[in-house]
Amino acid sequence: MTMPGTRGAWIEYAAVPSAALQDAAARSSLGGCGRLFGDLGAFLSARERDASLRFRRAADRLDYVASHALFRLLAARRLGLTPADAAGLDVRRRCAGCGSTGHGKPSIDGVALSLSRSHGTVMAASAPEGASLGADIERVPAEVFAGFDDYVLAPEERTWPDAVTAAEPTDPDPADAELTDAGRIRLWVAKEAALKASGVGLALDPSSVRLVPAGTRETAGIGTSGTLRAECAGYPGIHGLLVTPVPAPDGYAAAVAAPAGLTARAVSLGEIFATKG
Repeated sequence: MTMPGTRGAWIEYAAVPSAALQDAAARSSLGGCGRLFGDLGAFLSARERDASLRFRRAADRLDYVASHALFRLLAARRLGLTPADAAGLDVRRRCAGCGSTGHGKPSIDGVALSLSRSHGTVMAASAPEGASLGADIERVPAEVFAGFDDYVLAPEERTWPDAVTAAEPTDPDPADAELTDAGRIRLWVAKEAALKASGVGLALDPSSVRLVPAGTRETAGIGTSGTLRAECAGYPGIHGLLVTPVPAPDGYAAAVAAPAGLTARAVSLGEIFATKG
């Protein structure tokens, strides 16, 4: 069930450089807070602003501030509120493993949310309240770490052509006959999104989740071609989720995971900072 005034049965997501969000906030004329990170601080709680100070590197502080601001801004948009209302939203946390409210996946009543950040780029997604939703973004490294395949991939995924993992799939090319490191990271991101959606996170090895290309009937919801279905025996919160690789800034991979029946769409910074929903 969704609150009155909320958006329809679809996912909205944004995957943008932290600096781009910072610039958009500064141009919006909605900020304040001593122009903390280009006015991004105006969309955070006092606790989050204080927490940002624990990061020694300015780039890490900006990523933290940008990811949490984007999270709140998408929630405000979903709830039919203005960007200026974002800072006042009550963010709660609960760990699916131990039940603690001191850490765990953040949430806001009335909307399903997920956030991610990676080396200068941030991502957040929103969906109707009660939906299992996961979003993840990662920078593609020069090479993956030793033992990556054993930790992340199911056996059959190691022989996939690279095109299967792409956000904008094309006809397979003979040159893509083997899975590259970029393809491996796209699988990592897809599995992290599914694990986030379930609330399990990396408490479960990603290799325990098997991804298979979803058929046309199933992809009528969350995505189009390129959508993958998660299979994980014994974990009904993961099994059957649809995972869609989505466009990300150059050098990054991103994905959104949710149950079937939710259409995913990117939302622009202009839409996010619009004063009316």
